[in-house]
Amino acid sequence: MSGTKINRFLEILRWCGVAFGIFLAFLWGTGPVQQFNIFSIISLIFIAGLTAFEGLFFSKSASEVSGYGEGGAYQRQSALHFLALVIVLIIAVIFDWGLFAYVGLFMVLVVFLTLSAINHLLSGIKEKFVLNTILRPLLVIFLWLITLYFLLPVL
Repeated sequence: MSGTKINRFLEILRWCGVAFGIFLAFLWGTGPVQQFNIFSIISLIFIAGLTAFEGLFFSKSASEVSGYGEGGAYQRQSALHFLALVIVLIIAVIFDWGLFAYVGLFMVLVVFLTLSAINHLLSGIKEKFVLNTILRPLLVIFLWLITLYFLLPVL
């Protein structure tokens, strides 16, 4: 399988993971706090974990799919950022740090993805549109909506 196909598969798998997190939140969550915790943990693992994996092992083809140049040191730094989120998430789960740890980690992820989506959109306007320049902002809007759906009852 080519690198580009792997990257496209990982992109789809990330968002399937978010859908899986939503499903498990409704299936296992007995209240708003538990639902948000389940949703955020599963979504963080799929989004940040798979993005870290992709950035570390398939950076060149990821750059091609996103419409940017070849992957380099900054892309590796970004992958390490996502890996750090997953590592801290694992620590938070092991030590049962609870809701506010999960909210904090998830907000870092969603704010980063929002800024990244804006960057993709601006790049598309200035240079050329590829699928990700439109799709990422739409998916981030969806992520914000579902996050607010789970988070507002908790607050």
